[in-house]
Amino acid sequence: MNLENKVAIVTGGNQGIGYATAISLAAAGANVVIAARNTKINWEAVNNINGLYPGKARAEEMDVTSKESVKAAFERVYLEFGHLDILVNNAGICNLSQPFENIDEDKWDQVMDVNLKGILHCVKAAIPIFKSQNNGKIINVASLAGEVGGIATSADYVASKAAVIGLTKSLARYLGQYNVNVNAVAPGFIATEMTKEMSIPMNVIPLGRIGRPEDVADGIVFLASERASYITGTTLDVNGGVFMK
Repeated sequence: MNLENKVAIVTGGNQGIGYATAISLAAAGANVVIAARNTKINWEAVNNINGLYPGKARAEEMDVTSKESVKAAFERVYLEFGHLDILVNNAGICNLSQPFENIDEDKWDQVMDVNLKGILHCVKAAIPIFKSQNNGKIINVASLAGEVGGIATSADYVASKAAVIGLTKSLARYLGQYNVNVNAVAPGFIATEMTKEMSIPMNVIPLGRIGRPEDVADGIVFLASERASYITGTTLDVNGGVFMK
């Protein structure tokens, strides 16, 4: 899966699935932009990646909930490279399972702002570039929770990720005419900071283990490659068999 000289933006790319994805994209030859809010962690991730693949990573301080921040970051990336080929919408936050009536409305709005509106801002910033190139790849990170209604996560997170899956299909239909592939991945239980406090029932995972961030990253890199050139509007499940279609 050769991505030599491709330019990729990975939101939330400084840890977890996003970081693993940034490493895998760099390994495939892409120039990777880690776009996240924490500048210190951004540059730690960039330095680590460049230690493995010199010159392949750089960072942008970006808040996906702010369309101004997103627009400015995308403009800087385009000014530097002259093109954008891959957008991985990975930034997300998660609340653990709780009674529905206990969900705080402000926290609900926060989850929707990051997990869903963040994708809106990033895709709107990318579309003019992709249209001008008549080419591009968008991969949205959804979740098993959005498909099954949640096992260990709160309804606000479930609703946001179900919406991501629907949005992926809508974008795929709209952007297909511009030769842009839009797909999603739906991770199950993956060993990240986000899941470390979850009570994970191992007996529901047919493969008998928690997933690694690299397991999801491999799927994302495939969808970003030309090997997936005729795949669009789909959601790739990476869940060890917890949910089978």
